[in-house]
Amino acid sequence: MIDPLKIAMVAACPFPTSQGSQVLIRELSQALVKRGHDVHVVTYHFGEDQECPDLKIHRIPKLIRYNKFRSGPALRKPILDLLLAWKLNQVVRDEKIQIIHCHNYEAPVSALPVRLFRKIPVVYHSHNTMSDEFYTYFRLKFPQKLAKYAAYLMDRFIPRSSDFAIAINRRVAKFLMDMGMPPSRVKFIPPGIDYGLPVDAPDPDLREKYGMGSGPLIVYAGNLDGYQRLDLLLEALSEVFRENQHARLIVMSSSDPGPFLRDANKNGISEKIVILKDPAFALIREVMALATLAVNPRISWSGYPIKLLNYMAAGLPVVAFEGAAPAIEDGINGALAPPLDTRAFAYKINNLLRQSHLAAKLGEEAMRTAVYDHDWNEIVEDIEDIYAKLLGLGIVSPSSKSFSDKRLMTAG
Repeated sequence: MIDPLKIAMVAACPFPTSQGSQVLIRELSQALVKRGHDVHVVTYHFGEDQECPDLKIHRIPKLIRYNKFRSGPALRKPILDLLLAWKLNQVVRDEKIQIIHCHNYEAPVSALPVRLFRKIPVVYHSHNTMSDEFYTYFRLKFPQKLAKYAAYLMDRFIPRSSDFAIAINRRVAKFLMDMGMPPSRVKFIPPGIDYGLPVDAPDPDLREKYGMGSGPLIVYAGNLDGYQRLDLLLEALSEVFRENQHARLIVMSSSDPGPFLRDANKNGISEKIVILKDPAFALIREVMALATLAVNPRISWSGYPIKLLNYMAAGLPVVAFEGAAPAIEDGINGALAPPLDTRAFAYKINNLLRQSHLAAKLGEEAMRTAVYDHDWNEIVEDIEDIYAKLLGLGIVSPSSKSFSDKRLMTAG
């Protein structure tokens, strides 16, 4: 364990929120605080009303009207990121920050002038790649083509502006090296999860209160943006509900459910869907304790859905597409279908609904995976080693159970 450090955690997004990236930033920051570090979160001017014990949050001034929680490009964001650079420089100077830890692509851009001027090492935490995601925010072919070229440039140059890159999954680590990041400056470290113990005895009245019926429950918790590929889920569920008429999909989200419900209506299954808008985390935990399984229909390869870890920590088996669910092993702790194959996805769901004992067995193994492979205490040791290396302190974690060899990516 290293001596306490003063760390600037740069979140180029609203903070805190219940979205996956922000949950990772909050839980990582709190895990560092528990180990004695002084963590300062530098972020946008707004966020949800959530408690963040022991975190010092520094916000940019509210000079323009912008309050969107959705990810993706926006014309006003460059102004926010300029203000973020200004605020970061102020925090680094006033708090005598020793290391800057950046999240999302805008953050290392905002940190670059501070890094050069203050001579402070910067760690870039890669939550995704632009090549995999950026074009999905555009509908027309020509804007998509421009977006893909812009994404290539961002992937090529932005990560290399930092001193070290943490890759959220193995494929991202290899991608960063393929884009020119030296292998000695890249490490795969998966996210942790701070879910707590699963709910032992969920409230049975919840079914009646929210109209969930008496059949098996399928859970989706997260935003309803296009990159989540809920269109594929709806297509698969059309087949699932033909075989399991009493099953229900429970959607828990802070997103506007209107477009999703219209698509569900087109598929003829809207009456099988229950929407819980802006649920408290306590309610999410209760509902997951009632559920049989969870679904993750996205096909993006470059992220690490935090919802996936929540499902697993709750003891739920997850049905997902291959390549988009890094923690899932087919038939071990969940079920995987070939990418875009909605019939196979439906089969995997139906198979678990038919065999409740199998679903329970996979769920137990999923919980073990979340507990043993995604423990923040051990993950933070790897991150401290990176800080120590950049500050010339050497590798210091004794680690009785180190994931370093497993996480470290090499060009081979």
